[in-house]
Formats: sequence, C-alpha cells, structure tokens
Amino acid sequence: MAFLQLETEQYTESEKNLQICVKHFKKQRDNLGKAAVHGILGILHFKSGAYQKSIDYYNTAYEIYKEFNQVQEQITCLKGIGINQIKLNLFDEACDDLLECSALCSDNNDIYNLLDCLGNLIYIHEKQENWDVVFELYKKTLNAFKELHDNRGTIVSYFNLGILKKRGSDLNQAIRYFKKGTNIAIDSNYIELILKGLGYVGEILVYQGKMNNAKEVYIKALSTAEKFKVKNSIIQIKILLKSLGLNEEEIEKELRNYRNLRIKLQ
Repeated sequence: MAFLQLETEQYTESEKNLQICVKHFKKQRDNLGKAAVHGILGILHFKSGAYQKSIDYYNTAYEIYKEFNQVQEQITCLKGIGINQIKLNLFDEACDDLLECSALCSDNNDIYNLLDCLGNLIYIHEKQENWDVVFELYKKTLNAFKELHDNRGTIVSYFNLGILKKRGSDLNQAIRYFKKGTNIAIDSNYIELILKGLGYVGEILVYQGKMNNAKEVYIKALSTAEKFKVKNSIIQIKILLKSLGLNEEEIEKELRNYRNLRIKLQ
C-alpha cells in the first residue's frame, strides 16, 4: 500500500504506512528490514522536496547497510545523499559523498552507478567552473563507456572533451577529440552524431584559418544530411558554407564533385 501511495504522490499516507513498517521491523529486531524502509523514506522525502529529511533517512539506512556489508545498498544510499545535497547547494558535502560512492562503485565494478556519480560530480564542478576537474571527470566517463562498449556514450564523452579543450583555446586537442568521436559515430552509423561531429570539426578548422579544409568537412556533412533528409542540418550547413563565400551554385558543384569522388573510391 505504501508503495502504491508513493507512486501516486500520496506522500503523507505513504509515510504513515512506512512508519508502521519501521515499528514492525524494530519489534522483530530486523535491522536490514528497517534499513530498507528508511531507504524508501529517503526516496519519499526526496520526491516531496524535503531534502534534509531525505538525507537523514538515507544516512540511517547507510549506516546499517555498512555494518552488514551490503555494498549495492550502500551505493544507493550514498547516491541519494549526494543528490539531496546538490538540491540544497551543499556542493562540498555532495562531492565528498559522491566521491566515496564512486570509489565503492569502482571497487565493485559497478559501472552504471559509477557513471551516475560522475555525472553528478560533473554537474557540481561545472556549476563551480572547475574546468580542469570537469575534464578529468569526462575522461573517467569516457573510460567507463568504453568498458561498457557503449558507443553513443563514448562519442558524447569525446565531444565533451573537445568542447572543454575548445573552451581553453587548445584547438589542436579539441579537433583531435572531435575527430575521434566523429569516426566512432561514422562506424556506428549514428547520423545525428555524425553531423554534430562534422560540425565541431568544421568549426575548429575555421578557427584555425583552414577554410578549404572546413569547406570539405561541411560538404561531407551536407551530403550526409541530404542523404538522410535531415532538413534542419541541410539549412544550417548551407548557411555555414555561404559564410565561407560559396553561393548556391558553387555548393551544388562541390557536392557533385564530392559524390563523384566517393563513387570512384568505392
């Protein structure tokens, strides 16, 4: 009943029934049962916006799970505590608990929860503009996605690393990361990410003053966008090509030349 009430956002009624469960487990001297209910109360108070109460319940559950060496449950509690602390803008405390959680995840090869922790840590350090820390965290997420053979996650991680390098004006490193992500996107046939990656590469080439190279990349992107009928990308890429000095007729000519060359190479 408490679960159903929690799902339907009847938080007061759900808490009453959960507290009855706590009393039952206390009478039975079932600490693990009590910890489980405290964990649910942590979820309930997070959902209702009572973040400090949620932290208190998660902490109680965590201490019990730690005593009984219940690793997965410890990870869940630490994540819950960290997320609540973020909501309360307690960023230093959240970092401490999420780092502890990350270490626990790494020690127990729990990659999915590790990625959750890293994502929350990235959010905190982005808010605080600690870009060097964010870069190192993105490298950790890249390694985690590689371990999971998650190509989409790997591509996005490479793009994020490229964006950070671009922010720091390290254009050579930025284009290296963008190209790595784009190549995996091409191998995986992720059209949206191919176009995004080619856009990033073209942008860096423009910053580097390599206009002919940028034009070639944008023509490749335009050919891909037209092949898969991605209308918004077609419009955007043509605008970029026109900003490089090409008119509509020249764009079409470059496109034909690119496609003819592709046919010859096949």
